[in-house]
Amino acid sequence: MAGAIWGALALVFSDPAERTPWIYRTVLTLGYGHLVGGALLGRRGIAGRWGARIAGSPLGALPPRLGAGLAAGLGCAAVAFLYSGYTAALDAWPIAAGVLLAIATWHSAENDLALPLAYRNGLRLPPVSSDADTQAAALGITALVLGLAAAALAADPVGGHGLAAAGPDAFAGIVPGMRIDEALLAARCAAALAGCFLLRGRSAYPRERLGLGLVFASAVDPAWLCAQTALAFADVFALSTLYHLASWWVLSAERSRVPRSSPNLTAEVAAVHALPALMLGAAWVLPTEHGARLAASLLSPAPYLFWSLGHVIQTAGSRRRIPPRERHA
Repeated sequence: MAGAIWGALALVFSDPAERTPWIYRTVLTLGYGHLVGGALLGRRGIAGRWGARIAGSPLGALPPRLGAGLAAGLGCAAVAFLYSGYTAALDAWPIAAGVLLAIATWHSAENDLALPLAYRNGLRLPPVSSDADTQAAALGITALVLGLAAAALAADPVGGHGLAAAGPDAFAGIVPGMRIDEALLAARCAAALAGCFLLRGRSAYPRERLGLGLVFASAVDPAWLCAQTALAFADVFALSTLYHLASWWVLSAERSRVPRSSPNLTAEVAAVHALPALMLGAAWVLPTEHGARLAASLLSPAPYLFWSLGHVIQTAGSRRRIPPRERHA
């Protein structure tokens, strides 16, 4: 599914420079819908936790609606302040976007590794795993994706749209000052080490297969792969993001078949994409200067990664623990 969406864009726009804005606007519109859906899905849990905290704070002495309104206003102001600081800091420290890209990629990998357990237990994701094998696999996959993204960004730093304001070397290794060749070697070594860790001792077949995959994938030079396939950073970003989104579209479709699920799931999915779709339409309809400014402010990787960090934190906190008797059902 992810490959089909990206392939359709690549087929229509064979030139990576022409394809990049279409990729970002299409994929990030879908991505923002995912973020909005995740926030709405966990709104009850968020309201309950924050309600308890407000009650125990000085705001608890105020009437409930006033206290909740003030808390929400303060929260929005704090987020706006952080976002302003983040965007202002990107020119000097593009590494900030690189760190957020690493967190978002890890989130996608960890979620994917948790899906089999979710399918065995009522389509509910378990809490973020503390299992060493799971985290090694997630970190190995993250290293491979970041290595490929860094290689593509080094070939075309402009295509990163703000991720490489100080040049690809500042971003590529997630470590300030690391050269691109050192960064790619570090990513490959991290993936190989993760694969070897999964291959240690006597292991179950799925873990062994994943370990072998990481070891073999680490042997491929991402710079060579990008050169052979003409992959741009936008392509790597799109495929990684779309894979995560598609897995949740499938999971949502499965949940719609479960008794007591929402009867209006299709309408809800369309609704969470309404605001992002409106932003996309505005970016195309507004005069060129204003439309480009809107796209740069929201429909490009660097700002999207900031909002995705909130999504990672919120979803990690909302994932419920599965009772032992259900876990082994």
